[in-house]
Amino acid sequence: MLPARVSTFHLLRIALLGLSLSACQTAAPAVAPDSPPDAAPTSVERNSASAPAEQLAQPVRALNELFHQQYASARTDYVSRLGTEERPVLLMKGSLTLMWRGQRTQYSVFSSRYHTLKAISHVPLSIYVALPGNAGSTLAPETQARFQSTRQRIAEALATLDDPASSTRRVLPPELLEEQRTLLRESDTLLAESLSRGRPSPERLEQFVQAVRPALVANARAAARDELAQLHQHVSAIRASLSPAQWARLVVVISSSRQARAREVSLQYFERLLREPKQGEGASREERIVVVEAFGSREPLEALATHELDQDAAAGLLGDKFRLQSDLLAPYATEYLDELLPSTAPGLERH
Repeated sequence: MLPARVSTFHLLRIALLGLSLSACQTAAPAVAPDSPPDAAPTSVERNSASAPAEQLAQPVRALNELFHQQYASARTDYVSRLGTEERPVLLMKGSLTLMWRGQRTQYSVFSSRYHTLKAISHVPLSIYVALPGNAGSTLAPETQARFQSTRQRIAEALATLDDPASSTRRVLPPELLEEQRTLLRESDTLLAESLSRGRPSPERLEQFVQAVRPALVANARAAARDELAQLHQHVSAIRASLSPAQWARLVVVISSSRQARAREVSLQYFERLLREPKQGEGASREERIVVVEAFGSREPLEALATHELDQDAAAGLLGDKFRLQSDLLAPYATEYLDELLPSTAPGLERH
């Protein structure tokens, strides 16, 4: 059997992609597929694949095939220990999931407040990213249709902000209501001008940016605090349910986008909680925290286009071209972590 930490740790990054797709709710251990399609090869696999298999003599080829069989068996053996008494696992992938004793328990981290702030903040971003595709003075027909629909939805959203009984009004912090009105009204004004006059001038666009940026920052700060408060509540309850020895063996797996990776909100939280070194880019410092970059089905050219579009949008709308190349909430998460988990607080000792 392979050692649990060092010699099989490179297996964890491969196996956990299979684990995250498992829907098992019984006491049977989760088993990852032998060859996850989107898993990067380990260094051992890369070295063994340096010569095409057909160039190997039959005895050597047979040995190589036996190696792959043994490697897959060892990986399956290690995966079978994850989520058990020996190795509790916390998986952060849109929600928080505790995999322990063969069971999966899911906790919601993103509240209605978080989603409401996110949706409202997307309004100026949707306007901003629409404009580069309309280089001329006249907007494309599909852009005009979207702008008209957006104006209708903005009017409906503003009405909910003015209605004390609406769910939107109830979930938003009272001190942020005026910021939401400003953001939506400024967006509606620019949409109306664009529909009647065509693409706005750079000066007009900059005026719009300056008007909505304070609300975007306020929303990001509030969303970061809300996410961390929810996460901390659940993790504290999970920690209380584990013995100190079980907590010390717990491993955290975070599924992140490429842009958010280094300072993703939950990654910052678990670094602080577990007293792990800051991850940075790459996986060389991963120990109790493993980060899996989730590209989904994106093709390389689509990823490149997303990268460039995010930089252009962030440069204009947020004044920093790299702002969307990390977690947008990152600096505000750091602010709140100093309150939520002060570095000198009891219980933060490293196990």
